Amino acid sequence: MNAVNTIGLILAVLLAALLVAALLFPEKF
Repeated sequence: MNAVNTIGLILAVLLAALLVAALLFPEKF
């Protein structure tokens, strides 16, 4: 697993967390 894969994985996790947060707490966005 190289640096590019690690960065991509982190970005994917952050985007997924943001999507879940937007669905759970729509009044904050």
